[in-house]
Amino acid sequence: MIHLRLKRKKVVLAIAGVFILIAALVFLWGTDPFLKVYKVKRGVFESTISCKGEIQSEKAVLINIPDIFGDRTLELYETQIKDMVAEGTIVKKGDYVALLDQGRIKQLIESNDALVKKLIFNINDSKIDSAVDLVALRDAIEQFKFDLQYKKIELEQSVYESPAYQRIAQMSYDRAMRQLDYKKRSYLLTQKSLRIQVSREEERLERYIEKGKKLQLALEAARITAPQDGILIYGRTHGRGGFRKLTIGSSVSAQHPLIATLPDLSVLASETYVEEIYISKVKVGDSARVYIDALKNLELGGVIASISNVGQEMTGYDSKVFKVNIRIKPDKKKIVPAMTTNNEIIISNEENVLVIPRSSLFSNDGQSFVYLKEGGKITIRKVETGHQNEKLVVIKSGLEEGDKILLASPEASES
Repeated sequence: MIHLRLKRKKVVLAIAGVFILIAALVFLWGTDPFLKVYKVKRGVFESTISCKGEIQSEKAVLINIPDIFGDRTLELYETQIKDMVAEGTIVKKGDYVALLDQGRIKQLIESNDALVKKLIFNINDSKIDSAVDLVALRDAIEQFKFDLQYKKIELEQSVYESPAYQRIAQMSYDRAMRQLDYKKRSYLLTQKSLRIQVSREEERLERYIEKGKKLQLALEAARITAPQDGILIYGRTHGRGGFRKLTIGSSVSAQHPLIATLPDLSVLASETYVEEIYISKVKVGDSARVYIDALKNLELGGVIASISNVGQEMTGYDSKVFKVNIRIKPDKKKIVPAMTTNNEIIISNEENVLVIPRSSLFSNDGQSFVYLKEGGKITIRKVETGHQNEKLVVIKSGLEEGDKILLASPEASES
């Protein structure tokens, strides 16, 4: 009997200990695990915007296609990247970086050389034809001059003839003189026309010879080298689906000349995009936290360095987005461009404010309220809210520190 009483006493003490432990947890944490009650308290509230990004250098030496590729006379409107060293390669000044498509250039050189040869042949042929035509015209003029001498003799002999014959002889001579003058002017015009024609062909030939020289320079310039020492990072271009990284097979042009960059690793930023519904809340100078995915979510402090003035459409977003650069603070770990990041932009920071979990806030007809547990009763208490994030809500009025509220509706608690 005594043994049974002692056993019951131990059970009672054990149960009492459990309830004391639960009470202690409620006191310490402000939450009743059985009744799902939260004790309102003051704290620091941060309102953040989460967005993914990519590490980029704010300062970098650009490796663009050579300027000669922008010469429109060469008709190299787009050029493919045929080869490129691996991204992240450490290069020295003058080291090989990439190779542009030389096949297209070689085809243009062959076509241009054939045209040059054809023009040279045509020019020589035109000069010969011109010389033959002019010789014929000069012979005709000389022959006409010889005929004119007969006209002159006839005019001189007409003094012994009747006045009518004298007039006829004079008119014949004058007409011959006018014809000679016309032939001389015609010869000069023909000579000038032939010279202009040949001159134009020669100018055209010079242009194609010059084009051939430029194409040779473009062929040599297709081998791209590093302008200085650095780590090679592939360039990016904007397409229909947003920005994409250039690779072997990508096309570059005078409008989109970037091939790669040599970034300054001392000035890095996370390039991210913020949707237009949030961009008005973000300002240059705002603080941010940047987590580097490849370095076990290494956390770095950051600050908003720049915000794009123009929005753009990108795949994966329902609305337009604005580019935002978050400058990160230096870190001893090896951080390089193209590393992906998770960013938290802090748009507000309030201290000593009442905060409650989002799950404990309810609304009806636009009015926010909570379920207040007071004296063993549950009542509805209207509240005025402030900023909120994914987990917490700031309460401006309606609650006091120490109030107990339900974490879920009474119906959910009963179920």
